[in-house]
Amino acid sequence: MPRCAERPGGIDDISLADVRFSFCKPLAPSLLSPAFQPFLAHAAPADLACAVTGMGPDDALCQMRVAPDEPWSFRRTGDRFEVMRRDREGHVIWRIAGPVPFESATVQWHPTRFSQRYSTFERTLGQGIGLVLLTLRLLTHRGFVLHAVAADLDGEGILCAGVSGCGKSTLARLLDGAGATVLSDERPVVRQWPLPGADAAPPRPGFRVYGSPWPSSANMARNAWAPLRRLYFLEHGSANRITPLDPSAALRRLIPVATVPWQAPSLLDPLLDTIGALVTGIPCAVLAFRPEADAVAAIRGDLADARETPCAVGR
Repeated sequence: MPRCAERPGGIDDISLADVRFSFCKPLAPSLLSPAFQPFLAHAAPADLACAVTGMGPDDALCQMRVAPDEPWSFRRTGDRFEVMRRDREGHVIWRIAGPVPFESATVQWHPTRFSQRYSTFERTLGQGIGLVLLTLRLLTHRGFVLHAVAADLDGEGILCAGVSGCGKSTLARLLDGAGATVLSDERPVVRQWPLPGADAAPPRPGFRVYGSPWPSSANMARNAWAPLRRLYFLEHGSANRITPLDPSAALRRLIPVATVPWQAPSLLDPLLDTIGALVTGIPCAVLAFRPEADAVAAIRGDLADARETPCAVGR
């Protein structure tokens, strides 16, 4: 196992979505994005862990190339898996490798091209490596990252998912102004909880939604979670309107906004299982909304209706 260069001081751990990442080389908090500050070592205990080793240049990457039309390369050899990120010329900038289910991972990078692009390792945690590490660790534990707003609205977790330009940041600000706790305005984390087979597992899948340190223009990122009650797919509308979706329709809308390793079929299957459980266990709907405060009132009304008719789950 590659040894890490020592650096005095710094932070050794980041904890998010109940996953603790321990780094063999201390991180400099001042070099991390401000959004990472709530997720540093003093965070609450986690139920999953990943030990990150290596964290240095590897001359072997100078000889490696990735097809220019593929920004990512996924390879599996036996029980080991690696992800490589390339630049426009096909040079490998960095590589993450480890055994499934990624209780440990080795991160190494190109001796010159990495620093030219990112300057520091800390910066990459907000621009690729951090997101990939979390995605890999959660794949076999019923969790994933998606493009959505996540909020705790009066004690109930909601997800408002959509592609760029659908109004996520606008809705995040409306929710914040209406007293909701916005967990993330761009890349929240969803985890099934408890896991299937657990002693306390309910007959219908339950999920938690977590904040993450990867915000968008509203710059909202909290290290907290809420029990997920509703999944909405955002659309612009001339009036606020909520239209329920059946699980198959919700599945078709959810896959394009989930962080999906399409290039790795062996990792894709467990993610699709999780997505399938989500759309059958959590009510889903299309939320067409106007960029005004009454959009939040419409969501509150929908949640109130659900409390009165709990059988609506999975409709």
